[in-house]
Amino acid sequence: MTIDKYHNSHQNVADKLVREYQGPTPFALYLKTYFAANKKHGSKDRKSISAICYEYFRKLSAAFPLQNFISPSIDIPKFIDAHLEQPLLFIRARPGKKELVKASLEKAGLFFESLGEMSFALPNTSSLQNIMLLNKEAVIQDINSQALASLLKLIPATEKPMVVWDPCAASGGKSILIKDTMPNVQLHVSDIRENILFNCEKRLKEAGIQPASLQVVDITLPFAIKKQFDFIFADLPCSGSGTWGRTPENLQAYTEAQLNAMTKLQENILHHLEPALKPGGYLLVATCSVYKKENEDQVEKLVATNNFKLIQQEYFIGYDKKADTLFGALLQKTSN
Repeated sequence: MTIDKYHNSHQNVADKLVREYQGPTPFALYLKTYFAANKKHGSKDRKSISAICYEYFRKLSAAFPLQNFISPSIDIPKFIDAHLEQPLLFIRARPGKKELVKASLEKAGLFFESLGEMSFALPNTSSLQNIMLLNKEAVIQDINSQALASLLKLIPATEKPMVVWDPCAASGGKSILIKDTMPNVQLHVSDIRENILFNCEKRLKEAGIQPASLQVVDITLPFAIKKQFDFIFADLPCSGSGTWGRTPENLQAYTEAQLNAMTKLQENILHHLEPALKPGGYLLVATCSVYKKENEDQVEKLVATNNFKLIQQEYFIGYDKKADTLFGALLQKTSN
């Protein structure tokens, strides 16, 4: 079979996969399931078919969903154009480990770029599993997730350990960032998903972090408040629109109804979290969205209650560095 015939065969398979994909399963998992059931595709076939599929999705970026809802802080043409390229893989060296991580990357012969004090950028296909001790020596984390540390640093240090809650812990990356940036904290971790929390606990253990508590909590509903916290890091569920460069299948469609449902969910979560925060305590609201309704508008609603004052909010722009675009806002609770 000639190269052209190979390409035509791969194109036909990719066309079929894209046509039959309906979501909501991430396309990467959809592909993995397909290839597992079709062993005839070798590694080169899988790579070629996947590339054709993702190229199709990336071309949808010109019609990025709900552009009129994107924050005015975002350069929309540049943001949209950035979706034509796969974002980079970013890692953050743990405190005191940068030189060790750099040496490990050099020894493995990997192409990388050193960024700032603790970060490295690598091609997205880089494999680090056998190169360094992930989580103990370095954390895989988008450069703008790392940049949220700039808001953490605005929280004044205290003599007593600050009692901190990460209520949407997911894989634990934020919890590790909190401990690395604010060492003098008593960290409480929760998530609505028990299986995710299990993986989070494993990752924190690898990072040498023992949380004060780790439990399943559904913050979309009212919950019993046993203690108030000095600081809550609320990484809210959102459209994920700032990360669709990594999952371009999401560019097919996202409706205003979906956006409104998500903002309502966010409002419920913030309403339930507020009583759990001490007067004078700090709330960090973060999303991986570029939609104003999920970001600035939610902050405005909190400030309008007269229970919070805004310290700082900003978009962490990723389209100029092959990274995700995130939003973060640090607020202080002013009353009960």
